[in-house]
Amino acid sequence: MTDLLQLVFAGLAQGSVYGLVALGFVAIFAVREIVNLVQGEYAALAGLSAISAVGAGLPLVVAVLVVIPLVMGIAVLLERLTIAPIKKMTPLTSIILTLGVSTAVKAIMLLIWGPEAKGLPTFPGSDMTIGGVSIRSQELWVLGISVIVAYATIWFYEHTIRGKSLRACAEQPVAARLVGISPRTATVVAFAVAGFTGAVAGVVGSPIYLSSWQSGLSLGLKGFVAATLGGLTSLRVAMFGGVLLGVLENLVAGYLSSGYRDAVAFVVLVLVLLFRPHGLARKTSGVRV
Repeated sequence: MTDLLQLVFAGLAQGSVYGLVALGFVAIFAVREIVNLVQGEYAALAGLSAISAVGAGLPLVVAVLVVIPLVMGIAVLLERLTIAPIKKMTPLTSIILTLGVSTAVKAIMLLIWGPEAKGLPTFPGSDMTIGGVSIRSQELWVLGISVIVAYATIWFYEHTIRGKSLRACAEQPVAARLVGISPRTATVVAFAVAGFTGAVAGVVGSPIYLSSWQSGLSLGLKGFVAATLGGLTSLRVAMFGGVLLGVLENLVAGYLSSGYRDAVAFVVLVLVLLFRPHGLARKTSGVRV
């Protein structure tokens, strides 16, 4: 029983990171129906940038507070340079385009930081043991920050006029323009939100799961699978999907073999595409994911 609880708790922390990445996918798709495969690179870039900032002498908190806005700015810049010039963007076009951008970002990170995986120093706190379950302080930081960021993102999109206006751009683009909602501004805000959630995932997860030029590939894949559980439209289901995926991965690794860990995401993706192509949320999208 103790082993089960240990695996579940570790999975909750890891899944929270996947959930934050998944929020970024939904934040953009809900506004422009763009599948942004660069989402995982935001996390890798944030982690590596924060590591360099700490190495340059900045305190950990300052480094994190500097890096997150920086990654948000890079996310918006990439959107302005690659997405904005295309007049008619379809989900398939966005997949092809952002895959190319993702590859380019990976190459740049490899040139700057090299192939070695690195980790941020752990956040302040002490590890503890409760009922035989070992709990790392960084895992508590991951869970706490993930809950706050997820709640803030969901609240912004579902309970604020600005957030609702962003979703209106995807659902009724012509009507949105008629009432003065700029699709261009909405897209910029959506990419900024995606950059924010991705950057937070990168910095809180780096002390445990490390950051490297290719870590964004795995995070992006897991985040995308979690987002598909909500049909790429539900923020709540995307966050839940990330947590569920993290728990399943740890259970499979603990009871079967760690070699099967990464296969879990592919199995979940295939099952979703076969049986619930619009996700677990009842609200369907016009695009089959």
